[in-house]
Amino acid sequence: MKILVADDHPLFRDALELSVRQAWPDAEIGCIGSLLELPAASASVPASADGSPAMLFRYDLIVLDWRMPGAEGSNPIAVLRQAGVQGPVAVVTGAEDALTALEVLRCGAEAFLPKTTPRRILAQALRLVAEGGSFVPKCVALDLLHMTDLSLDIDEAEEADGPPLEGEGAPSSPLTDREQQVLSMLATGATNKEIGRHLSLQEVTVKLHTRRILRKLGARNRTDAVRRAQQAGLLSRSLDEASS
Repeated sequence: MKILVADDHPLFRDALELSVRQAWPDAEIGCIGSLLELPAASASVPASADGSPAMLFRYDLIVLDWRMPGAEGSNPIAVLRQAGVQGPVAVVTGAEDALTALEVLRCGAEAFLPKTTPRRILAQALRLVAEGGSFVPKCVALDLLHMTDLSLDIDEAEEADGPPLEGEGAPSSPLTDREQQVLSMLATGATNKEIGRHLSLQEVTVKLHTRRILRKLGARNRTDAVRRAQQAGLLSRSLDEASS
């Protein structure tokens, strides 16, 4: 059994290694704190002529934090694959929201596990992934189902015409930092694909953020959302955050 543990927080990396070692006492476990520590990330391991990794590093299980040094501008799983690292991936992250879970799963992970997951459940989930299964906590799965239902009419909602809704002014609840960034790009007329490229998000994630912005602002469509954001004084702050 060969396992890779990747997390940039030493204490949690040690805790993950302990959990993995308790589940597989005889496993060969490698630990890294940055994706720059991957063997093929070094200039000493050249790529093949077609750009693919010249060497493959196969693991029975990869336990991966989602926000890792060395993955700037890309997702950690893509960095692993580009480095020739193969094997099923269980993402263990500090995030617990459905949007992050959706991003993680769409990027190819077999499991999404918040760091608040009890150790016994974590061990069972990791075993499941190592044996070819998948795992998402029930609460996150239910949120994902709800998001899927909402996404069925996202495109129509973004472009819908009609009279403005009641309730001009501040949003019904504060916009998150990511929603502020998406809002600033909506104000420039950027498409979902352009916003996704700029913010390193999947297009469907951009749509879901836009849907939430529309709901919080009580807007009918993108144009109405931008107008309401301008009236509430939100856009100057959004533009500052997007450029930072």
